[in-house]
Amino acid sequence: MTPAFVETDWLVVSQVKSYRVVYFTDDPDYVPPGQGDWYYVSPFRGSLPKGMTLRNCWRWRFNGHEFVDAGAAKPRQGVDPLLENNKDALRTLLREKIDTVRRPYAPSSVLGEQVREEKLQEARELIEQGMQPSSGGYLLAAAAARRCTVREMAQRVVDAHEAQARMLRETEALRESLTVSIDEARTQTELIDLRARLLEEVAPELNARFAVQPSHTTPRTIVAVPAADELAREQLRLRIQLRERVNGLRRPYVSHYLLDDLVLKHRARIAQAVLAAGGAMPPGLDGATLLSYAAARKQPLAEAAQDILSEMDEAAQVLLETEASKDAFLSRIAGVATFKDIEHVSAAIAKLELKASEPGKEGQRS
Repeated sequence: MTPAFVETDWLVVSQVKSYRVVYFTDDPDYVPPGQGDWYYVSPFRGSLPKGMTLRNCWRWRFNGHEFVDAGAAKPRQGVDPLLENNKDALRTLLREKIDTVRRPYAPSSVLGEQVREEKLQEARELIEQGMQPSSGGYLLAAAAARRCTVREMAQRVVDAHEAQARMLRETEALRESLTVSIDEARTQTELIDLRARLLEEVAPELNARFAVQPSHTTPRTIVAVPAADELAREQLRLRIQLRERVNGLRRPYVSHYLLDDLVLKHRARIAQAVLAAGGAMPPGLDGATLLSYAAARKQPLAEAAQDILSEMDEAAQVLLETEASKDAFLSRIAGVATFKDIEHVSAAIAKLELKASEPGKEGQRS
């Protein structure tokens, strides 16, 4: 390494929060570790402070322009600085380990805790008191989305809550125990043993212990006949699932602009008149909407008129097809009697597709 008194180009690594120097080098190819945000690398041209070496550079502070010798830290009476530093490091590691285990159980969205509490209340009321959940509640929507019975969805919610409660109790007991062990450690040997436990044991043990197994409907439940109130809940859940599926199939043919359906009907009447007149705009007819439509797509008037009518016909075909499917499924939903029937109808709704062609580029309204 170049002697400290020779003016040259240096890279100085310091702590972000304290300016404390932790390393320096004149190697132009030096690359700091890719992980970590506690350090800051500054270029410096000039002579390093006299007496500063890699062994004692921690005494100096560097703000990017000049070095200040802060001197040796005054040891606290009766405190081993290295021991305390290692304790702090183990406390941080413990917190990270516990957070790693708890994170999968945490809500993924803002206000998720409130949603969970209300969903759990609905689930408990259904399981413990037989209360029918509200049609606008969480359970029906969740069951429809996951294609399971409302009672099964309620049981999943309760099971997930109990699994989270067990995890919290055990991780908190472990956190308290290790925190006390770290606080009471008096030797580096004790801290080394604690570090080994944290690195090699804590997270793998907990991850395996708290793995949540998905709940599935058992054969006994499938062939069972639901009670009248539960059957009513499942029929409501199937109707919600059907509504969402039918709306999803119709959505590509629906405009997102208010009152656009009136514009489309008016444009269709003009298109019919244009085609009836051989492709020309009839005298006295206000065809501004069709003219702007054709101009935007650089189409002849007759071609634009034909596209408009084809688009309307396609949307009408989809509407008629989905309406027929809706009526057929509503009849099937009214006739379900067992959990097996409910499962079959739910699966069929999920697979519902259009026989009509997909909307073309003109049918995709924005």
